[in-house]
Amino acid sequence: MNKFCNKILNHLKIHNGVEPNKCQKDAIEIISLNLNYEFKSKLSSFFKKKKNIYLHGTFGVGKSILIKALNFIYPSSLIFHFSDLIFHLQKNFSKKIDPFKKFKNCDVILIDEFFINNLTNLILFEKFFDFSIKNKILLIMTGNKSLDNIYNDPVNKELTKKIKVKLLKNFIIHSMKSKIDYRTKKLVNNDFFFIGSEKEIKKKQNNLIKKFAINSAPRNLDFHREGYKFVVNKYYGNVIDLSFSDFFKKELVFKDYELIAKKVNFIILRNLMQLNDDSQDLAARFIFFIDVLYENKNILSLSTETELDKIYLGNINSFEFKRTISRLKEMRSSDYIDNNLKLVFKNKK
Repeated sequence: MNKFCNKILNHLKIHNGVEPNKCQKDAIEIISLNLNYEFKSKLSSFFKKKKNIYLHGTFGVGKSILIKALNFIYPSSLIFHFSDLIFHLQKNFSKKIDPFKKFKNCDVILIDEFFINNLTNLILFEKFFDFSIKNKILLIMTGNKSLDNIYNDPVNKELTKKIKVKLLKNFIIHSMKSKIDYRTKKLVNNDFFFIGSEKEIKKKQNNLIKKFAINSAPRNLDFHREGYKFVVNKYYGNVIDLSFSDFFKKELVFKDYELIAKKVNFIILRNLMQLNDDSQDLAARFIFFIDVLYENKNILSLSTETELDKIYLGNINSFEFKRTISRLKEMRSSDYIDNNLKLVFKNKK
């Protein structure tokens, strides 16, 4: 392997505690060969010939940590969760502000969790993609579905087909296959995730608040993003205490969850209910919420009467919810909790 491959491998070992398997090594080699690290100039003729890269595969094979490592060691790169990218595009198009201004000085854009669930998002992404081609910006994306299966619109079949053909033509597609979800193999910490009746669990979660809260009395916490305000109750300074049904009835978006995640370290989430196709709005918001907490390394205490694998009984977004369950299993692990507790107390010093 070349120097660039070794840099990514070392980063994964040192910063993520991951010993890359063949699945990840193959993906790293494809990225390295296509990125042409030794000739980084966007103006080089060799770079112009490069295709974008799409890594797809099941949950827990290491797609996300791979492109985060790439963002860390590669200059002139930007990284986005796909939902955050779409939110940025929607906001700026609606305000008639140049939505591509922040991307113009980078060589590589990394997009995690590529996921199309409606025609509007597909069209927005096509505009972004056309911009990237015009400006010779390389895209490296991760997703759970293959590109030819990302979205099917029964009303606009020709349009969706046209966009998918364009993507397939301009991406190197690499399937990351592994029989093991590394997240499910981690030792469980039973002090934060609780399965059982509300009465049994309530006291345990109350004790966590007492242990980690800065303030003994709760207050309201106001959040503001451009054009929108919302309030979260039961803020204890460093801890927010949330009821699942109350919180996810709020029509919040990915950006709102990011504001919360960056404000507090500890999230208490009570009474996660079993979900199905009739509660798909709640399920979609919960998926985004867990994505944000996972990305920001928040510590979550979750209570539910149902085993994690049986929380979602629906068919709509069932594939995406499996990723959420995989992430929850890592977030309840001793490795995840211990490592992030160390970061919390280190930052307080």
